[in-house]
Amino acid sequence: MTDAQLIYFTTIVELGSFSETALELNISQSSISKQIIQLEDELGVKLFDRSTRKVRLSDSGERLYQDALSALVQINHLKDTARSIALSGKSQITILALPVIGHYNFYVPIQIFENQHTNISIRLEELEEPEMYRRIHLGDYDAAITYLNPAQPVKNARFVPLAEDEMLLVCHKDHPLSQNKYITPDLLDDMPVQAMQKYTCVAQFYDLYFRKHNSYPHVIFRGRPSTILVGAEAQRGPALLTRVHTETQRISNVSLIPFSPSLKGILGCIVNEQSKHQEALQELIATLSQNEK
Repeated sequence: MTDAQLIYFTTIVELGSFSETALELNISQSSISKQIIQLEDELGVKLFDRSTRKVRLSDSGERLYQDALSALVQINHLKDTARSIALSGKSQITILALPVIGHYNFYVPIQIFENQHTNISIRLEELEEPEMYRRIHLGDYDAAITYLNPAQPVKNARFVPLAEDEMLLVCHKDHPLSQNKYITPDLLDDMPVQAMQKYTCVAQFYDLYFRKHNSYPHVIFRGRPSTILVGAEAQRGPALLTRVHTETQRISNVSLIPFSPSLKGILGCIVNEQSKHQEALQELIATLSQNEK
């Protein structure tokens, strides 16, 4: 049994799909399937009910899921202890972050902070939402840089806003909507669009927004921001993205159109209130906030 197998098992449960887990963890679906079969063989039980089209836990899987989560926490604790020993007594702060933090240039102030605090080592882990929130719910972190997501309430934590990101419709300049100054939700009702993966905060923002306005775009493709952005340029359909996702891409012949009513996401830091590094975290967040001004 390996920690990778446990991660595959728990991620499949959280995403409800082998294919989405493969995309999330950047591994082939066949490799994940083989690893799950090996885990089942070692445990002597079937973890999933394969008699239905939708992925469902078996009775045995239901009983073992929480144990698998607990085992991953213990494995991470063991690794952290080993790192602490290797760091010769330095305090280690674990920061989880969405890949989007690169757009906000947060890496530099984090490194500067670490350079200025010789008794602290920053462990920065870049994760997608499912793995990040699994770690957050397990308390296996000190801080997490992510969007404020009402659909993901977090216990024993506080959210500190750091930046704001505007949601946009990206469409080719030959598209009928390309000349609009604003996009209202009704204009996209039943319209073919591209969107980010369902598990992302951005996709959930859009879903809540359109449901609130009783509009239901027809999602024809889901992918990473860079993929659907290029898809919009290739006239595969308009893409639902954020402004920050478009700023570092070399694209042309597209229009970036904001929504009305406006839709914005708040990027910030979830601070684990049970972390023993509260003073250092407060100073680090102040440094990140200053970086955005």
